[in-house]
Amino acid sequence: MDEQAGGEAPLPGEPIIERPVSGTATILIRRLLVAGLLGGHLGLVGSTLALGIVRGGVAGASAAVGAVIAILFFSIGQAVVLRYAERDGSVLLVAALVSYGIRVSGLAGVVALYEASGLTLLDRTATALGIVATVLLWTTAEVVAFARMRIPVYDLGHPERPGAGGE
Repeated sequence: MDEQAGGEAPLPGEPIIERPVSGTATILIRRLLVAGLLGGHLGLVGSTLALGIVRGGVAGASAAVGAVIAILFFSIGQAVVLRYAERDGSVLLVAALVSYGIRVSGLAGVVALYEASGLTLLDRTATALGIVATVLLWTTAEVVAFARMRIPVYDLGHPERPGAGGE
């Protein structure tokens, strides 16, 4: 029986509200996104505090800016993958590659504009360290989350089928 968002069955003549399908790929990618966000925010907090204590307030703020840039970069990429998760693999690949190209180009444009402006608001070293720490922790969190997922890769067979299992 089809149900509406409220949980009760639709009355005759009412339109049936279609919900988006949340397949296995969508669920797994959401888990990776959450893990990455947790790792990324650890990188944000850690790099901001460490560099703020060691090198001062400007360095802490610069590390925070770098970490936020990294979090946004990865979050946008994961959002695109999440949007196309249940599509054909070739469609997902094209979407991810186009997204990556746009994000890299946009980031390069922002850096070029910042450099051309002559502003010296950010500590370059601290900004880079904030980015590196966030990327490393985001990626590590995703790898750990992925390693903990139970994804069957091989069909090891079933004992009830002839020639399968331990026969």
